Amino acid sequence: PNPLIDDYRLNWCFRYLREANADYECSKLVKNRNTCINLCSTALRKAQTAVLYALGEPTQVYNSIIAVLEGRVQADDPLIRTLTSMERFIRGLIDGAPSIPRETLIRLTGEHISIAERLVEKILEAYDGMNV
Repeated sequence: PNPLIDDYRLNWCFRYLREANADYECSKLVKNRNTCINLCSTALRKAQTAVLYALGEPTQVYNSIIAVLEGRVQADDPLIRTLTSMERFIRGLIDGAPSIPRETLIRLTGEHISIAERLVEKILEAYDGMNV
């Protein structure tokens, strides 16, 4: 058993990954640019939320990320630094979405989801290696 993530959170983690991929696939199909931007933004947030659920309590992890972004604490942990970079990327992509070419927005969203999936995989592998 994993001390940080129970079946409830694990199921939410996988659900958010599935939904992120579904929103991403829909973003490739829609013609309306605003709908595409909304789907990509939603997919990015869902992929990020999946990673947060893989780590345990998503609100606590997200609050740590915000504290680093606001300069209240230093990001000494490599995972928190990675998650902080991910948050900056999401914010930048969402803020700049209207000026980013549609194909680039879709490609970057897909890459971000792939990174989130690999992070979840690595986190869960690390948990499996723990002798708790």
